[in-house]
Amino acid sequence: MLRQIRQYLSSSRPLERFLALVVGFSVLYALTAQRGVGWGDSAEFQSWVLDRSDWICGPHFSNAHPLYVAFCRLVASTPFQVTLVSSFFGALSVGGFFLCTRCLGFSVIFGLSHMLWWNSCLAEVQTMNLAFTAFETLLLLKFLADGRWRWFAALVLLNGVHLEVHNFALLAAPLYAAVFFSRARGWQLALSVPLAALWGLGACGWLWAFATRGAADVLVGDYGAKVAGFLPSNLVLTSFNFALAAMSFFAPVAVAWWSRREGKMPADRASGWVWALLAVNFLFFVRYFVPDQATFLLPTLFFACLLASRIELQPNRLAALIALQVLLPLMAWQTLACLPMPDWKVRHEGRNDAAYFALPWKVGIAR
Repeated sequence: MLRQIRQYLSSSRPLERFLALVVGFSVLYALTAQRGVGWGDSAEFQSWVLDRSDWICGPHFSNAHPLYVAFCRLVASTPFQVTLVSSFFGALSVGGFFLCTRCLGFSVIFGLSHMLWWNSCLAEVQTMNLAFTAFETLLLLKFLADGRWRWFAALVLLNGVHLEVHNFALLAAPLYAAVFFSRARGWQLALSVPLAALWGLGACGWLWAFATRGAADVLVGDYGAKVAGFLPSNLVLTSFNFALAAMSFFAPVAVAWWSRREGKMPADRASGWVWALLAVNFLFFVRYFVPDQATFLLPTLFFACLLASRIELQPNRLAALIALQVLLPLMAWQTLACLPMPDWKVRHEGRNDAAYFALPWKVGIAR
């Protein structure tokens, strides 16, 4: 059976592989997703979706994620169905990663990454944010490859719509502008006006909130000090988040180490822009010292894996990395289970905190 699946995937066309990845990871994430009402932000998202209240008037707009909540309201009527929206967009992100790389093996590694799997098993906005990032990157790579402005126009529109999901879209926008001005020549510079209008059309709800509610409410809300800060206020909490993040980054770091030793790191024009996107997202993530800091690493992880996927892996190394994506969380769980959890982590009754943070799957987690 496994041989037949492998033969099919090796002979199938890119669109078929894309669909196989989306369906396969949708099933995996759905089977391992948490049932019922979640904890913390997940429970809050489920409440906003299911109680049909005007949630935008309550929280700061930066926390409202209107397109995410609107989409969930369209398809979900139970807490578990809200969680399945995260599962779907997590799987769609894996498919988008494959379209960017055409590397099936590393797409599987990316899909099994700890924090992507983790976010795909809870009601979270981060996977929808990641899906937009993946398809924006696909459009960017297509534009860099053939220079057709239709790809860039679609990229600009998608980035505007992305703002209705998450302010992470703002991190890439200046780099997209830099790409435009590095490629536009002569009359093409006049395209900046319709492109700006296209971006505004996609971000019209965000721009309206910016004009009516003010920059602080839309950009940072209650987290202005966190966004502007450079030093953690709680070293233990930050260390905990970085330890969680390390499990997700093991695969790309291992590949980078192998390529460094063997001198196999390829380079082209597109990779320079990917490096820039990685740097911008990494600098934001690594100094955004909030309690759930690790959950904000997905765009950084995406670009790190995108660069790592350019290295051709031997089958034994590929298999080892896939296996380690499952084994590392199990090892972390056994370690955390033997240690006392800090007071600021033990605050949800009925939850096994060691399993909750260490294991990417959330089904059945309890005391």
